[in-house]
Amino acid sequence: MKVSFIRGAYLNNFEGQNFDFSNQSDIEFSGYSSLFPIDSTVPFNITRLASISDIQTIPIASDIIRYIANRTLGDSQILFGMEKYITSSDIVHIADPHYYYSYQAAWIRKKGQIKKLVSTWWETIPFNNEGTAAKKRIKKFTMENTDMFLCYTEKARNCMLEEGVDGNKIAVIPLGVDTRIFKPAQQWDEKRTLLFVGRLVEEKGILDLYQAFKRIIKLDHEVKLRIIGSGPLESFLRQSIAHDDLSDSISIERKTYKEMPLVYQQSDIFCVPSKKTVTWEEQYGMVFIEAMASGLPIVSYETGAIPEVVGDCGLYAKIGDVESLSSTIIQIIKARELRVKLGTMGRVRAENKYDSQKTAANILKFYESLCK
Repeated sequence: MKVSFIRGAYLNNFEGQNFDFSNQSDIEFSGYSSLFPIDSTVPFNITRLASISDIQTIPIASDIIRYIANRTLGDSQILFGMEKYITSSDIVHIADPHYYYSYQAAWIRKKGQIKKLVSTWWETIPFNNEGTAAKKRIKKFTMENTDMFLCYTEKARNCMLEEGVDGNKIAVIPLGVDTRIFKPAQQWDEKRTLLFVGRLVEEKGILDLYQAFKRIIKLDHEVKLRIIGSGPLESFLRQSIAHDDLSDSISIERKTYKEMPLVYQQSDIFCVPSKKTVTWEEQYGMVFIEAMASGLPIVSYETGAIPEVVGDCGLYAKIGDVESLSSTIIQIIKARELRVKLGTMGRVRAENKYDSQKTAANILKFYESLCK
């Protein structure tokens, strides 16, 4: 069984670890990316192809290229020469149907040069990614020529149903992490460290968390906030930390994925209070699964797919309410037994539902069912 896995610039190991078929002799699995993907440390061979999106790695060109591509081609994620590699595949597995490489694959499927076309569907907001006529066109064409859709959440599945997709063409298999690597610390030492992991953008709730932390530290001078990530708000946050004299209490760091298991083990409470915008909400949140696998209790907002992923393994503050967020964090700081209980529940949930090895086995069965 030959499977071509196409992800363009968005190839990454967060998703990729769930497609580790290295011990399976009956599947030839290959990945395809742009020249500069997010993360190429995936457990399968990849072929890098030139893409218009590669130019977007130049900051000054990024917005211009995206604007022009969205209104002409529909998307900048074209992969030049991809066709000669994926033709004759048993299965071509694309990402969301609004990407141009998905559109390319859909044309190959329409011509009968591949046997099955599978599309991942992350989106949880119905009729999103249709901001231009060109983007809407390629999304519609790709959906019409896709044999099966793979969702990672029930929320994404419900989104597809609302868009009119036949439920018999949708499978749901949750993504996972390597629970052998993301695991609780062997020796727990209470540090009262809050951990945020994610892009430093407003919709991730980092500004709400910062304001909440300023309230918390007035009641508990030993609490720390560790921020792992980068983004447009980094400079503003660093200036605010210096202005508020919180440099001894808040850190902003960048870590590789390989370093992250230890970061979780060095923390006590995980908090990413993501908020919803008109065109975005937390579609999955791999960091929540990493935190649960590491035995951390979670504090967040009940938005997007977060409540589906986290379930009862965390506490939810009132959305966008800094006072509610700070009081919820204080509640979990003070209640050691609650922290241990939620952390233990999260670990069990990760082992049972979000183990990447189990996910890979389920995806392999899914592929095999399409080839019968």
